[in-house]
Amino acid sequence: MPDNNKNNYDYDLGDMIDSAVQFGTQVGSSVLGSIADALEQAGDAMTRAAAQPDSFSAWKRRLERKWKNGGQSVGVVLTAVGWTFTGCFGIAALVLGILTAVGAGTLGLTPDEFVVLPILTAVFYPVTLGFLFMAIVGMKKLSYFGRLRKLLRAANDWTCDLPSLARKAQIKQEKAYDTVAKAVANGDLPNAAISDDYSTLYLDDSLCPAGTPAPQAAPVQTLTDAEQFNRDGVDFLNYLKICRGKLGIQTDEELTRMQKTCASILGFVHNPPEQLPRVRRFREYYLPTTRKLLDTAQGLGESDTANAAEIRRDITAILHTLNGAYTKLYDTLLQDVSMDVSTEIDTLEAMLRQDGLTHDFDADFKVK
Repeated sequence: MPDNNKNNYDYDLGDMIDSAVQFGTQVGSSVLGSIADALEQAGDAMTRAAAQPDSFSAWKRRLERKWKNGGQSVGVVLTAVGWTFTGCFGIAALVLGILTAVGAGTLGLTPDEFVVLPILTAVFYPVTLGFLFMAIVGMKKLSYFGRLRKLLRAANDWTCDLPSLARKAQIKQEKAYDTVAKAVANGDLPNAAISDDYSTLYLDDSLCPAGTPAPQAAPVQTLTDAEQFNRDGVDFLNYLKICRGKLGIQTDEELTRMQKTCASILGFVHNPPEQLPRVRRFREYYLPTTRKLLDTAQGLGESDTANAAEIRRDITAILHTLNGAYTKLYDTLLQDVSMDVSTEIDTLEAMLRQDGLTHDFDADFKVK
């Protein structure tokens, strides 16, 4: 009996040890599996974080550092060097200029010694101007990057409304537009774009919507100079017709006469368009000015004040003068044509006689 109990005890102890080992193995496997899963999840998160783009704030900080180490530093160097040497060479050039003006005798110098002073003065002045130009360029560059930095710090997102951005940065809109356009063109705002109407700044050009083609307007028919003159003339004649009956009997008489004369001029020029240059002032100045005066007269309405009556009389008087001028212009055009016709007739007569087609042209055509 005692031996059996001992065997049972040994068997139970072995089972307990085996169970404990199995349990420990299971727990270890679970713990290791959990740790492996956690490490895998952490690795995935780190991979996703590395794949994600920088935040907007980090991008702004990195861009500002780039400006500071690049163009802004160049501006500081140009400004410092430029003003320093402008002062040095400027003072030296001023002193040399004064000494040159004083003269060699006063300074106790020989002519050979004195000749150095004007030479140095002539050299130092352009050098001073060169360094002054360098300083101005540096200051402009610093001012440009200063405005650009204000605009960048005022931006809160990749897409910015330019007018609002300019107000927030306390920069005039025109200056803000110029600065942004220059930065985009120079690459100081990399991968940035501006909308066509300059209303929106896209700090990431992938956010810029593709431009939709504007609807094309119907093609405008291009008129020749003669056709345009004819159209303007017809409009003016219609305008004169409308004005009649509104400005008094005497004015109506002048308008009727003007309408006939202008119609004659328009018809004459329309037939030989080569006469257009001769009526350029008539077309570009006299007709528009006449219309302007008539507009003024009609704008008086039925006012019967002394000033209104005087204006009407003056306009009627100038219409009479214009009618005389237009009639003279028409006569001049006809006179020139008459001379051309006479020349053509003489040439035709000579050709006919030369070809033996007529023996007595004067008798046949009764030309004296």
